[in-house]
Amino acid sequence: MKNSRYPLLPIPVDGELRNLIREAAEKTRLTQAEVMRCALRIGVPEVIKGRRRPRRNFVEYMDAFAGLVKRNREMLKASRFK
Repeated sequence: MKNSRYPLLPIPVDGELRNLIREAAEKTRLTQAEVMRCALRIGVPEVIKGRRRPRRNFVEYMDAFAGLVKRNREMLKASRFK
């Protein structure tokens, strides 16, 4: 890898995405690198907006698991074995 002013970020892509990038480069007359830079500038903020949600605490996280008893919603029947 050559020493450049800008860091390189190798990103593996599948065949379908590679074809999409190639087609966009041909249609816009940009290089594939320029298409990727533009797509990242547009797409990364949208990804952040879509993923932004408040984090749950551990108890809420554990309550969400299937099969666990929900607090104050489901009460366990008293066991006949004591």
